[in-house]
Amino acid sequence: MEISFDIITLVHLVAVGVGIVSAAVIFYFGIKTNPANLPLGIAQLSVSMAIWVSFSLISQLLVYWPVFYRTGNIFVMIFIVMAFLHADFYTRKRKWKWYDLLHAIPLIIYLIDLGDVLWLSSAQKKELILQEINNLAVYGKFNQSKYLGPGFHLEFRTFLLSAYWVAQVVVFVRWLRKTASFTTENKVWKNWMLIFLGCQFFMWFPFYLSLIWLDQLTTYHIANSFAVIWLLISSISLFFFPSLLYGRTFDGNSKASKVIIKMPITEGEGKKMEEMMQTIESQMEGNMHFLKPGYSIHDFSRDINLPAYQISKSLNTSKGLGFVDYVNQKRIRYCLSKFEKGEWHHFTLEAVAAECGFSNRNSFTKAFKKVTGVSPSEFRFELEKMARP
Repeated sequence: MEISFDIITLVHLVAVGVGIVSAAVIFYFGIKTNPANLPLGIAQLSVSMAIWVSFSLISQLLVYWPVFYRTGNIFVMIFIVMAFLHADFYTRKRKWKWYDLLHAIPLIIYLIDLGDVLWLSSAQKKELILQEINNLAVYGKFNQSKYLGPGFHLEFRTFLLSAYWVAQVVVFVRWLRKTASFTTENKVWKNWMLIFLGCQFFMWFPFYLSLIWLDQLTTYHIANSFAVIWLLISSISLFFFPSLLYGRTFDGNSKASKVIIKMPITEGEGKKMEEMMQTIESQMEGNMHFLKPGYSIHDFSRDINLPAYQISKSLNTSKGLGFVDYVNQKRIRYCLSKFEKGEWHHFTLEAVAAECGFSNRNSFTKAFKKVTGVSPSEFRFELEKMARP
């Protein structure tokens, strides 16, 4: 058996390694601070394993580890469900429910239908692999199907992926419509989700084209390539957009909206962290960056020439704040100083919000209550009452 190893298989292998590592990181922070990312961690790990099986097939190394024979479809079906659940968890701010188990029904059907093959000995699997490994069209027919017949599982998987993709789009659009104002974290997730949905689209749409004119080999490579692209993009994004990883904590009985991540630092890092916080404070206060509407951690990173992840780590470690909460505190304190000086007395709340850098009245009111415990209207009323003779 001649092993096929080229730049394509190398990229597959790199994507698998990066994907598994990033999945571990997502799991860690998902358990600690961001439950919405737990399905994403499973999806990341599943697509990594699916690409591993694909790598083994393309390189023809599958012959040497036949245990992975027919497992690629298992990992793909897990990915399909978990990708949807991640969108559902994030947009609805929910956790696992018993009815999420219903999503396992298609996978159970596959395991029952191909169970006899999955439990074959390595020698028996190797014999089947040798018959199919040089012909992906034959491999994709799932000829070993016991109850549903050849060709069913590829078509069913394509339908399932497209149906769940449509469900994700519906969930995503509903979230966009009901979100009155976007925080920096929401904007980042929204843009990231658009890329996610785009890559998923090309994981299933080419298979429909194969029904008309596209050959199955080209279809396979297109879908596989976009799975690799997505895995690399999502893994790299975690380093440049920390909010994707840290997210925001949520609890059915809690109003918490910030993430406090206690990142361990060594004694040698303490002084460096202190110097970095001085830079952050002086730059933020001195240039009044917090008054700029929609000002993000990446804007600040560019303005002060410090990596976003270092800024995020410094704020979390030193102040127990995410960047959005840090900026909002600056804005509210600026507003309080104006109120106490008797300024903005006749401003509407919309005007005050705009002066402080908020995009709308609602986000300003929420931030104000979070910092002071009262609404801006109540605060101004109390000030006016104290000022009366």
